[in-house]
Amino acid sequence: MRFFRSSKRLLGNLKWYYIYSLLVQILMVFSNVLTTFSSKVLTGSLTAYAEGRPYDPTGVELWVTNLMTLGKGPSFLLDNLYVLPIAYFVLGLLTAGLTCYRTLVRVDCSAKLNKQMQLTLFAHLSSLPYTFYKKHKSGDLLQTATRDLDTLRKTYMMDFSSVNFTFWIVAFCMALLLSISPKYCLISMCLFPIMFIYSFFLIKKVRKLYRATDESEARMTSKIADNLNAVRVVKAYNGEAKEIEEFEDHIVDYRRHFLAWRKFSAFFFSSSDVLVFFSKAISIVYGVYLVYTGEIDYGTLVIGILFINMMVWPLRDVAMVLSNFGQALAAMDRVNELLDTPIEDIESGLTPEIKGNISFSHVTFRYDDGKFDILKDVSFDIKAGQSIAIMGKTGSGKSTVFSLLTRLYDYNEGSIKVDGIELKDIQKKHLRKNISPVLQDPFLFSKSIRENIRLSKDGALDEEIYEAAKIASVDRSIRGFKEGYDTPVGEKGVTLSGGQKQRVAIARTIMGEAPVLIFDDSLLAVDTATDLEIRQNLKNLKQKVTSIIITQRVMSAKDADQIIVLDDGRIEAIGKHDDLIKREGLYKEIYEIQSKMA
Repeated sequence: MRFFRSSKRLLGNLKWYYIYSLLVQILMVFSNVLTTFSSKVLTGSLTAYAEGRPYDPTGVELWVTNLMTLGKGPSFLLDNLYVLPIAYFVLGLLTAGLTCYRTLVRVDCSAKLNKQMQLTLFAHLSSLPYTFYKKHKSGDLLQTATRDLDTLRKTYMMDFSSVNFTFWIVAFCMALLLSISPKYCLISMCLFPIMFIYSFFLIKKVRKLYRATDESEARMTSKIADNLNAVRVVKAYNGEAKEIEEFEDHIVDYRRHFLAWRKFSAFFFSSSDVLVFFSKAISIVYGVYLVYTGEIDYGTLVIGILFINMMVWPLRDVAMVLSNFGQALAAMDRVNELLDTPIEDIESGLTPEIKGNISFSHVTFRYDDGKFDILKDVSFDIKAGQSIAIMGKTGSGKSTVFSLLTRLYDYNEGSIKVDGIELKDIQKKHLRKNISPVLQDPFLFSKSIRENIRLSKDGALDEEIYEAAKIASVDRSIRGFKEGYDTPVGEKGVTLSGGQKQRVAIARTIMGEAPVLIFDDSLLAVDTATDLEIRQNLKNLKQKVTSIIITQRVMSAKDADQIIVLDDGRIEAIGKHDDLIKREGLYKEIYEIQSKMA
């Protein structure tokens, strides 16, 4: 079955520990049933003693008697009744010990399963290509990595465990009852199939109502998250009253679904309890009748009642487990969709020393789902250590240059060479270590400023962090905070301004000491004076750095060694600022517009 093959892949070597936990559970069930069955030995031996006749057990009863007397037999037990409480205590202690050990193994296995599944899926997600994330919503991926994995964990540790427990307790109890009285066993269990079928169909309705309640709660939670993320917008437009009113609607909807679920659940459990107790009543009434007719003894009646009680509750619950399995199958399908996606190969390829010489030769690129070419026959050369600016209208293909250089995408036609080596032949991991981008909307982790800057270089000294911050023109701002470099930036860097976030991201990139830096509209959030200061600092770096500035602002491009102007995916012009403003073309138009706005 595909579910179990997928489980094997998801759990890895931990599957053997999981199987071991199920075996421990079987041993615990057997010990429990054996301890309960010893009540028949207790009843039989005491009845024989009271009636002054020999105690002559057969079959399983004889085997248990020999176990309790350490092989000395029924006659020894009858002559030494003090053995009964001792043996009973030892069996009870054994059962308690196995139950405790089973609980410890179960808890440990659950924690390890959770860790293994999340690690397996997270490692796979982290290794998927960038194109995968362009096609999938982060919310769906987050749901699979959290709720779906939790559903599978509960299936393994609760549902499968429940089925395993029910199967073996029914098998052991039924086998023992059949061995001492087949008629009593079959009549006592006659309602079991009806109870199972009844529970199975009603629990499906319970699960449907639960899912509706769960989805309503998710919408309510999502509403809270949206308001927390957009708190500035809400307050700016005086939207508090409207948002509270909408949230109240979500609460009312959740209350309606929750009550419907709980009411039907109450009906299910109470109505199924009627069948449970009716089954017990049949066992008692028919057992008393068989005792009255002499077909069974008092010990068999006691054991029958105890065994029926042990079997009936798990059988009712296993119907719920089977209805849950459909949810587990759906969760596994979503997990498989991720695990079946091939990971990105970042290890194969050449690892040459990268100095920063870059050559585009007749490069054409189109996205897989696109109808038109984004870059069309683009050719240009960049020498190591140069500062290059790429300008153009929105959608002209500027950021695509960055995507191609870091091999987030591979070009369709033409050639890109780095220091004379074809880009596609260079190992992606090595390439991304040496070509480092600063994005327009940088992401900062919920850590301190110091930790965010240090991310690009493990073990970086504080002096190196301070130097990188100075180059990014953010050191003065950081020291102005009460906690300085230990200031927590908050979720997504919310405690910093847009310009501060950009400069911290620039400092983080500089820390990596990559020979090629790409600024993808990342200087847009800083003022022109800071922009100039950062670019001047980059030129004064100890190491020789090739910087590619993707921008729409002439002030950021004017001092570059070379400016490449893109228009509709083609190179419209290449040159220096002083030359381009003298030519008719897109750059001159942008320059004149921005000059009037200054």
